[in-house]
Amino acid sequence: MAREVQVLHRDSGGARRTLPAERMQGVPLAERGAVWQPTRHPSQRSIATWWWAATNRRHVGCRSLGLLSVAMLLDFLPQVADLGAWSAQLLWRERGRERGLVPDFFVRTVSGATLVVLCPPATGPGSRFERQLEVAREASAAAGWQLTVPRLPGAAALRNLRWVARRRHPRFGDATVEEALQSAFARPVPLREGIETCGVPRALALPRLYHMLWHRRLGTDWAVPLSPASSVGPLTALAEPKAVRSPFTVEGT
Repeated sequence: MAREVQVLHRDSGGARRTLPAERMQGVPLAERGAVWQPTRHPSQRSIATWWWAATNRRHVGCRSLGLLSVAMLLDFLPQVADLGAWSAQLLWRERGRERGLVPDFFVRTVSGATLVVLCPPATGPGSRFERQLEVAREASAAAGWQLTVPRLPGAAALRNLRWVARRRHPRFGDATVEEALQSAFARPVPLREGIETCGVPRALALPRLYHMLWHRRLGTDWAVPLSPASSVGPLTALAEPKAVRSPFTVEGT
């Protein structure tokens, strides 16, 4: 069913504005301020929190702890140039009432496209989510956005990414140490072997290695629990699992 979907957002000066979806083409929603904040009801178990994104060095809102994993994946993907949360609300009328939907994330890709990320509830997609998805499809078609529902990789990959993400901040970068690590892992070798032969004390080398893994300067098999025996080497020599490399399928492509 066709709907007249309006989009509440903030303009470049920070003022709240509402425009028809077809007039939202080119608006950089990933970098705009939030128009909505989650409120927690005592009966709800979810906790709103924030992910510090290395991509844009800003905090990105997550309406539940489960969505932290999605924000982490977005931050990890090289095709993501910018990301934000809660920067637009879709508004429409249905059965005589005004309805609203706040997508979980807005992303600007390196190609300049706007990606709308809509995540199903932790209990799984139900009829309410399917209705919201249909509205998001209509708004995306009108605004020229791309829509995606993420698929999380396996538990081992998520644990590995969470572990190395602790060293994603630029303060863990060190050009001299990274040069030594690049040489030590010029071919795939066990993590322990590379750390021991790089010529840098382990306490300095290991955090920098995790920093390089997060920023894809080196690679590993994310689907296998990270350990001293894990193979680490150039990205070209170690294929990433598809669920890590491409956890988002854009609708219509």
